Amino acid sequence: MSATAETRHATPQHPFPAALQARDHPALVEMLAPDVVLHSAVTNAPFEGRETVGELYASVIASFEEVEVVDEFSNGSTHAFFWRGRIDGRFVEGADRLRLDGHGKVRDITVVGRPLSGLATFLSGIGARFAHSRRGPAFGKALRLSARPLPPMFAALDPVTRWLARPPRR
Repeated sequence: MSATAETRHATPQHPFPAALQARDHPALVEMLAPDVVLHSAVTNAPFEGRETVGELYASVIASFEEVEVVDEFSNGSTHAFFWRGRIDGRFVEGADRLRLDGHGKVRDITVVGRPLSGLATFLSGIGARFAHSRRGPAFGKALRLSARPLPPMFAALDPVTRWLARPPRR
């Protein structure tokens, strides 16, 4: 699945990434604190509250064709995991930092990801599903159609970047 030759897989240790990898939405929502806040990789606007974040993760789970957790780290009440997968046929990978409350529930999530062409599928895939469930099919379709050109547009920059990264001819 990876864009690299890496084949290392992690067995999720924390219930949240385990639920994501298993696509177990009820178990994932159970791990959320009532006042959880999610900071997205694609927008500066936070998603707040268990209901909203839970609904967003329903769209995440539905959008990923495949997803796997490849690494995890913990330090006190902070937990991080790295994941990779495919959305709309495009490779995407990232990391989620979780901050837990005193009861072990997830109170804060920060999502980062790469490459830009993969992140653009967050809008065309996840965002469109979330807009559909929150505001109706017309809004979901409008977001999907407006975001659809972004992944291939950003992917077109990959050959240019490879060319720029090569040593210059002397």
